[in-house]
Amino acid sequence: MITICDRGPLLAYLNRNDPYHAWAVALMKQVRPPMLVCEPVLTEAVYFLREDGLAIDPLFQLLERQAVRLDFDASAHWHRIRTLMSRYRQMNLADASIVVMSELYARSQVLTIDRRDFSAYRRNDRQVIHFVAPPER
Repeated sequence: MITICDRGPLLAYLNRNDPYHAWAVALMKQVRPPMLVCEPVLTEAVYFLREDGLAIDPLFQLLERQAVRLDFDASAHWHRIRTLMSRYRQMNLADASIVVMSELYARSQVLTIDRRDFSAYRRNDRQVIHFVAPPER
Protein backbone atom coordinates (compact mmCIF):
# COMPACT_ATOMS: atom_id res chain seq x y z
CA MET A 1 0.00 0.00 0.00
CA ILE A 2 1.32 3.42 -1.01
CA THR A 3 1.00 6.13 1.63
CA ILE A 4 0.39 9.74 0.61
CA CYS A 5 0.92 12.28 3.37
CA ASP A 6 -0.89 15.56 3.88
CA ARG A 7 0.61 18.50 5.80
CA GLY A 8 -1.19 17.85 9.11
CA PRO A 9 0.43 14.54 10.02
CA LEU A 10 3.87 15.84 9.01
CA LEU A 11 3.48 18.89 11.22
CA ALA A 12 2.10 16.82 14.09
CA TYR A 13 5.05 14.45 13.83
CA LEU A 14 7.61 17.27 13.81
CA ASN A 15 5.98 19.44 16.49
CA ARG A 16 5.93 17.98 20.01
CA ASN A 17 3.34 20.59 21.03
CA ASP A 18 0.86 19.63 18.31
CA PRO A 19 -2.33 18.09 19.72
CA TYR A 20 -1.94 15.17 17.29
CA HIS A 21 1.77 14.56 17.98
CA ALA A 22 1.37 11.22 19.79
CA TRP A 23 -1.03 9.99 17.10
CA ALA A 24 1.38 11.01 14.31
CA VAL A 25 4.41 9.42 16.00
CA ALA A 26 2.54 6.12 16.46
CA LEU A 27 1.30 6.26 12.87
CA MET A 28 4.73 6.95 11.39
CA LYS A 29 6.06 3.83 13.14
CA GLN A 30 3.46 1.75 11.30
CA VAL A 31 3.76 3.24 7.81
CA ARG A 32 6.10 1.63 5.33
CA PRO A 33 8.42 4.29 3.88
CA PRO A 34 8.61 6.24 1.79
CA MET A 35 5.50 8.35 2.31
CA LEU A 36 4.75 10.34 -0.81
CA VAL A 37 4.23 14.09 -0.71
CA CYS A 38 3.76 16.88 -3.22
CA GLU A 39 5.40 20.29 -3.32
CA PRO A 40 2.30 22.15 -2.04
CA VAL A 41 2.34 19.95 1.08
CA LEU A 42 6.03 20.69 1.65
CA THR A 43 5.41 24.40 1.09
CA GLU A 44 2.63 24.43 3.68
CA ALA A 45 4.69 22.38 6.14
CA VAL A 46 7.67 24.73 5.93
CA TYR A 47 5.42 27.76 6.32
CA PHE A 48 3.66 26.42 9.43
CA LEU A 49 6.86 25.10 11.02
CA ARG A 50 8.36 28.57 10.70
CA GLU A 51 5.14 30.21 11.96
CA ASP A 52 5.43 28.05 15.08
CA GLY A 53 9.10 29.01 15.50
CA LEU A 54 10.30 25.47 14.74
CA ALA A 55 13.28 24.30 12.73
CA ILE A 56 12.62 23.16 9.18
CA ASP A 57 15.72 20.97 8.97
CA PRO A 58 13.97 17.89 10.44
CA LEU A 59 11.57 17.99 7.49
CA PHE A 60 14.50 17.99 5.06
CA GLN A 61 16.08 15.16 7.04
CA LEU A 62 12.94 13.07 6.41
CA LEU A 63 13.46 13.70 2.69
CA GLU A 64 17.17 12.88 2.87
CA ARG A 65 16.48 9.61 4.73
CA GLN A 66 13.79 8.84 2.15
CA ALA A 67 11.16 8.45 4.85
CA VAL A 68 9.31 11.03 2.76
CA ARG A 69 9.62 11.27 -1.02
CA LEU A 70 8.54 14.11 -3.28
CA ASP A 71 6.57 12.31 -5.96
CA PHE A 72 4.26 14.54 -7.95
CA ASP A 73 4.64 16.74 -11.00
CA ALA A 74 1.82 19.27 -10.89
CA SER A 75 2.71 20.58 -14.34
CA ALA A 76 1.60 17.23 -15.80
CA HIS A 77 -1.75 17.34 -13.98
CA TRP A 78 -2.94 20.98 -14.08
CA HIS A 79 -6.12 20.15 -15.96
CA ARG A 80 -7.23 17.62 -13.34
CA ILE A 81 -6.18 19.89 -10.45
CA ARG A 82 -8.21 22.71 -11.95
CA THR A 83 -11.26 20.47 -12.40
CA LEU A 84 -11.09 19.30 -8.79
CA MET A 85 -10.63 22.80 -7.39
CA SER A 86 -13.63 23.97 -9.43
CA ARG A 87 -15.76 21.13 -8.07
CA TYR A 88 -14.78 21.52 -4.38
CA ARG A 89 -14.81 25.16 -3.26
CA GLN A 90 -12.93 24.39 0.00
CA MET A 91 -10.14 22.50 -1.82
CA ASN A 92 -6.67 24.04 -1.84
CA LEU A 93 -3.78 23.18 -4.14
CA ALA A 94 -2.27 20.68 -1.70
CA ASP A 95 -5.56 18.79 -1.31
CA ALA A 96 -6.14 18.74 -5.08
CA SER A 97 -2.63 17.40 -5.63
CA ILE A 98 -3.19 14.70 -3.01
CA VAL A 99 -6.46 13.64 -4.66
CA VAL A 100 -4.69 13.38 -8.03
CA MET A 101 -1.89 11.38 -6.40
CA SER A 102 -4.50 9.00 -5.00
CA GLU A 103 -5.84 8.60 -8.54
CA LEU A 104 -2.35 7.80 -9.84
CA TYR A 105 -1.79 5.18 -7.12
CA ALA A 106 -4.88 2.97 -7.01
CA ARG A 107 -3.65 1.13 -3.91
CA SER A 108 -2.99 4.11 -1.72
CA GLN A 109 -4.02 5.65 1.56
CA VAL A 110 -3.89 9.30 2.55
CA LEU A 111 -2.67 10.38 5.99
CA THR A 112 -4.49 13.54 7.03
CA ILE A 113 -6.00 15.32 9.99
CA ASP A 114 -8.63 16.78 7.68
CA ARG A 115 -11.32 14.13 8.09
CA ARG A 116 -14.19 16.39 6.94
CA ASP A 117 -12.74 17.36 3.57
CA PHE A 118 -11.27 13.96 2.70
CA SER A 119 -14.63 12.39 3.52
CA ALA A 120 -16.17 14.62 0.85
CA TYR A 121 -13.49 14.42 -1.86
CA ARG A 122 -13.74 11.69 -4.49
CA ARG A 123 -11.00 10.29 -6.63
CA ASN A 124 -11.84 9.51 -10.24
CA ASP A 125 -15.02 11.51 -9.57
CA ARG A 126 -16.86 8.75 -7.69
CA GLN A 127 -14.45 6.66 -5.62
CA VAL A 128 -14.03 7.15 -1.90
CA ILE A 129 -10.48 8.04 -0.88
CA HIS A 130 -9.04 5.66 1.70
CA PHE A 131 -7.61 7.92 4.40
CA VAL A 132 -6.25 7.59 7.92
CA ALA A 133 -7.07 10.38 10.36
CA PRO A 134 -6.90 10.79 14.12
CA PRO A 135 -9.97 9.67 16.08
CA GLU A 136 -12.75 12.23 16.24
CA ARG A 137 -12.83 14.20 19.47
